This record gives sequence, structure tokens and C-alpha cells, in this order.
Amino acid sequence: MLLLSDADVRACLTMGEAVEAMRDAFARRAAGQMVSAPRSGIEVGGAGLVWTPGGFLDQMTMGLRLYPTGVERGEQLVALWDAAGGGLRCLVLGPSLGRMRTGAIGGVAIDLMAREDAAVLGVIGLGPQAEQQVAAALAVRAIRRIQVFRRDAALRRRTAAAWAELFGVEVAEANGAEEASRGADVVVTATGSRAPVLRAEWLAPGAHVNSLGPKYRGRQEIGVDLARRANLLACDFPEQYVGEADFFLQGTDELARLQDLGALAARGAHRGARDVTLFLSHGLAGTEVRLAQAAYERARALGIGQEIAV
Repeated sequence: MLLLSDADVRACLTMGEAVEAMRDAFARRAAGQMVSAPRSGIEVGGAGLVWTPGGFLDQMTMGLRLYPTGVERGEQLVALWDAAGGGLRCLVLGPSLGRMRTGAIGGVAIDLMAREDAAVLGVIGLGPQAEQQVAAALAVRAIRRIQVFRRDAALRRRTAAAWAELFGVEVAEANGAEEASRGADVVVTATGSRAPVLRAEWLAPGAHVNSLGPKYRGRQEIGVDLARRANLLACDFPEQYVGEADFFLQGTDELARLQDLGALAARGAHRGARDVTLFLSHGLAGTEVRLAQAAYERARALGIGQEIAV
């Protein structure tokens, strides 16, 4: 069994390779070869433990991601098994694989749903997940300018400078969420906000939005107005959203328009140049397993990781 750390994952995989692994996962989902179970968990006092299991029939792999909630610091892991013999192939410790997975899914959505000539990226919320979304956007589009906003001005300034150096493109500070999104071809919202941070009226014709934050009544980073404006509305795990009573689109006509990103990957996303598109990121169970498989294969080839006898 191979043990991989955060540093090992970063050494094994580029964001471009992660996007390709997620594209492959959604193609397998569309072909009926992917098994995904709803996110589940338990509570122990004020803490919780969440797991997202999944597997691939044609590859005979299975696994899950485990992570704690409600605690100040929680260690997480992804486990990968051989479904044919039951052997444990790999354990991945730390948040890097999960963050890269979410970023790469966002990259697949941008590649399928955003205009081919998208060049300006607006980002609202500047945490680790936002950084992964930027990396994914750069992997699939020729982004030349990033407009960033976070209410903490000092952190916004430091992040803008760090991203300019890291990504090698122009990064401009915005004085508000509206300024960050105006004129952007792609907008990423990656906040923990309980109230909408992006209004539909701010979006330019042809804009695409990736929403990563909360999407439940009383705690939603985007409003129904955005879904109503979207000509194309998609999610990576619609069956889980549809089954959740407090999902912000429950009781609206937009719920019936929610498409599966896997289906779009299989048939293509047809959009007009002025169409507004919206992707609701949930975290499809099993995508972590596919990325862990990619990391495992690359680590074996490169001689990275710690071999452990089980």
C-alpha cells in the first residue's frame, strides 16, 4: 500500500492532469461506469465525520474521502481499494487532493460551459478553493486578467500580489463584488457567505459562473435570480441537490432545468455567444477516487510516496 502526503500529491499531479482525470470521470459517469453514493456522515457531540464513497466498474476501483466537520483543525484522507481483490492500494493524507479535485471539476465546467475566447476572470472569495479554481481556469482558457475581491483589504492585496507572481497574469484588486464581476467572462464565487454575493444584473452577456459556496436557503452565496438568468444551468451531482429539501432551487422552475455535468461532457454543451451559464459545484462522490487513482499511478511511475505493508 502506498501512502501519499500533500507534498507527494503536488509533486505527482499538475492541475492540467487533474482536469483530464476529472473529465475522464465524468465521461465514465455518462457511460454508466461510475458509482456515486450520496454524501453521508455522523455527529459526535459538536464534531462530525463525513464520507463520500464511489467507484468505477470498468476500472474495478473503489474508495472514499473522509473528513471531519465542526472542529478547528481536521485531518482528512482519501482511500483507494482494488475492487477485484479488496486490497488497499493507496491512502492520501491531507487536503491537497480534495482541493485539487474541486478545482479540476470547476475546470471541466469552465471548459464545457464558458466561451472559448474567455480572457477575464472575476473571483469573489480568495481562499484555497478559489486559488484552485484560478489554476483550473488557466489550464483550460487563455486568461489574461484576474479581478479579485475579498472584504479584508489587506488579505486582498496580499493575495493579488501572490497570484500575480504564481500565475504570471495581471491580477487587479476590485473594491467590491460588483467590480470584480463586471466585464468578466468567467466569475468564480468561493465564499462561506450566508447571503448572495453576486447579482445576475452584474454579469456581462456570455458570462459563465462557477459557484462553490453554500447553496441552501438561509445560507446561499448566490440567489435564484442568477439561476433564472442562466441559459444553461448544470451541477456535478444533481441527484443529491434534488433530494435536499433546503436546496435553494427547491420549489422553483429552475430545478427542472438543472443538468448533469457528466451528460454535458458526453454530448457537449451547446451555448450561444451571449448566453449566461451557471455551474453549481457540489462535489461528486467518487471523483476523489479517480484523482487518487491518477496520483497513485503517477507516484508509482515517479517513485514517490511511502510504501507500507498491510
